[in-house]
Amino acid sequence: MNKMAAFLVIVIATMSFCLGLTMQSRAQQKSFAGVIPFSTTSDRIGFFDQTTGRVYIYDNNINNCLFIGQIRGLGQTIQPAAGK
Repeated sequence: MNKMAAFLVIVIATMSFCLGLTMQSRAQQKSFAGVIPFSTTSDRIGFFDQTTGRVYIYDNNINNCLFIGQIRGLGQTIQPAAGK
């Protein structure tokens, strides 16, 4: 590997690392840290907020929030959130 190729590999690796840090900090600024996405068997998309214990279920286009639930404890049923 010549010097130019090695330099390009180092530059690309450094830029990828910086981009990853930037994306992570933006998510934390918008309070999306601790949010875990998941999908259901009926092609719906869900998000679990670890900090609040809330579950958000969206339609398959992610346009409409169909359900907001609250987890009180593991093994218990998910209760509909107040006001929804």
